[in-house]
Amino acid sequence: MRPDRATPPAPSARLDGLPGYGKGRAAGARVAAHRLGSNEAPDTVHPAIARAVTAALSGANRYPDLRGETLAAALAARHGLAAAQIAVSAGSIVLLDQILRGWCDSGDEIVAPWRSYEAYPIIAGLSGAELVQVPLNTEHGVDAAALLAALTPRSRIALICNPNNPTGTALEPQALDALIAAIPAHILVVLDEAYCDFAGEAEAVAKSPAARLSRHPNLVILRTFSKAWGLAGLRVGYAMAAPEIIRNIHAVQPPFPLPGVALAAALAALDHEPAVTARIARNATERRRLSEGLRAKGVPVAPSQANFVWLPLGERSAALNAHLAQMDIAARCFDGEGLRITTGTADDTDAVLDAVASWRPHMGSASTPKPMGARDK
Repeated sequence: MRPDRATPPAPSARLDGLPGYGKGRAAGARVAAHRLGSNEAPDTVHPAIARAVTAALSGANRYPDLRGETLAAALAARHGLAAAQIAVSAGSIVLLDQILRGWCDSGDEIVAPWRSYEAYPIIAGLSGAELVQVPLNTEHGVDAAALLAALTPRSRIALICNPNNPTGTALEPQALDALIAAIPAHILVVLDEAYCDFAGEAEAVAKSPAARLSRHPNLVILRTFSKAWGLAGLRVGYAMAAPEIIRNIHAVQPPFPLPGVALAAALAALDHEPAVTARIARNATERRRLSEGLRAKGVPVAPSQANFVWLPLGERSAALNAHLAQMDIAARCFDGEGLRITTGTADDTDAVLDAVASWRPHMGSASTPKPMGARDK
């Protein structure tokens, strides 16, 4: 072999040091009886959605909408927006990747509360920008004052996850609006609302984007069908913003962002919203039962407005995660910080509470997670 062919070409230096996205389970591993690590809906899809997907397969020999126009129009009608204010793609994280690549250059900064969604450092690094991580407050929520103080002339994007993943905490609507308004107009504000359906009344959740976008022209709102809408396996997300912003998202977006079966499923889901309402109500019941049960056993739980709870156990997080795994429960551990447990069925809640009850005598005192500096990466 020629010396210059001994190794493949090196990738961009932007990949150096990027964290990998945590896997819910190893390839080929047995699926846990209680899958509570990925914030999925615990119930199967509505029969009408299954029928729509099956019907869409008959047209799989044809390309779907170039930009997902049919779904964009339906979402625009739901949210009181123009279709030109909607972009769809294979999950909201893909849209976030497109936004960061479209708006950021090397040397720019993306400012975000932290701990937050673990994919943010990956896609920020791929854009060439620096992710400035602003520590959460003592209640595990967004520290608005600290975020504003972290903005610099290099700040290009402010990225806010609300409710925040993995802590489940959320800014109240008035506080969120005040924070967005205080961010300078030349900075793009990206509001990741993947879990917003669990945090408010359905009508308010549907109407809030139009009101916010009318007040904040530098705002992009991201939402998904993966959580409350129960379609995680079909990867449907969307962005809402001013038409100028949507045009620029489309400029970096490959054609045909969603396959026909995913478009059909999302459209059918929009026609059967009562199923979503029932799913959210069940989640609220189990979230309350899980939170109260854990606290009664001496385990700290952050106030959640999502479909999961956050246990800020610090150095004890890995120990509880290992114990849950022994009890056939899959959770998501952030070693040294905390444990995130999805709210699932009543049986799931019972299993978690029983498991924690058997672990509690060996728990000792939970240590506080180490705060991360504003510029930690």
